[in-house]
Amino acid sequence: MHELYTVLAEYYDAIYRRRAERVGEEIDFVVGLFRKEAEREVTRVLDLACGTGIPTLELARRGYGVVGLDLHEEMLAVARRKAEREGLSVEFVQGDALEIDFRKEFDAVTMFFSSIMYFDDSAIQELFNSVKRALKPGGIFIADFPCWYYGGRDGPIVWDERKGNERLIITDWREVEPGTQKLHFKRLVQIVKPDGSVRAFMVDDELNIYTPREIRLLAERHFKKAKIYGDLHELRPSDRRYWLVAVK
Repeated sequence: MHELYTVLAEYYDAIYRRRAERVGEEIDFVVGLFRKEAEREVTRVLDLACGTGIPTLELARRGYGVVGLDLHEEMLAVARRKAEREGLSVEFVQGDALEIDFRKEFDAVTMFFSSIMYFDDSAIQELFNSVKRALKPGGIFIADFPCWYYGGRDGPIVWDERKGNERLIITDWREVEPGTQKLHFKRLVQIVKPDGSVRAFMVDDELNIYTPREIRLLAERHFKKAKIYGDLHELRPSDRRYWLVAVK
C-alpha cells in the first residue's frame, strides 16, 4: 500500500507531469482565494500531504513562507532536493496530518492532489480539528478533491511518460463501492529500462468518495464558514474537480 509515495517517489513527478504543468494556474486560483476568502493576510502557509513539493514550491516561488508536511520521507527527500536546486527556503517536515503540533501558527493550510480522500468520515473530523488548531483566527483551509461520478472514464486509462532514459507505461483504473462510497484506486506502473528490462509496480489504494455537499457539511461543524468551488472558478454542475474553502 502507498507504493506510489515510497518506492515510486523518484518517479512521482514524471507520473504527474501533466498536473505539474498546470500547477501555476492552480496556485493563481489559490492565491485569489487567499485574498477573497481569508479573513487575514496570508503570508505563512502549511501544505499538508505535500509529497514531492509540486504546489509547495510554487507557493514558495510566490513569496509565501511555506512548511511542507508529508507522511513519507521518500517523497520529502525529493522535495528537499528540488528546493535546494532552486534556492528556495522551504521547511519540509515528516509527520502525520492528524498529529501535527502547530498551534495558531499559519494564515493558511493547503492540501492538494486529492489527499483529503484518504480520510474516512471519522478521520476527516480529526483532520479538520488538526487544521483548525494550526490556523490563526481568520485563517483559511483549501483542499481539492475530484468528482468520481462523471461518465466516460470507467475503463482503464493508459499513457506513457519518461524519466531520463527510462520509459514509464502507466495504467490506471478504479473500482467503486457505491454502498460504502469507497474507491479502489489501482495503478500499474511499468518502468522500461534502456536495455529493455522492465520493473513493474502495482498501486492499490482505498480512498473515500465525498460529494461537494458532504464535504461542506462536515467542514461546517469545525469552521466558521465553508464553501465549495469547482475546477478553478465558482461551482458549476459540470465541474470535475472541487475545492473546499473553509475559514476559521
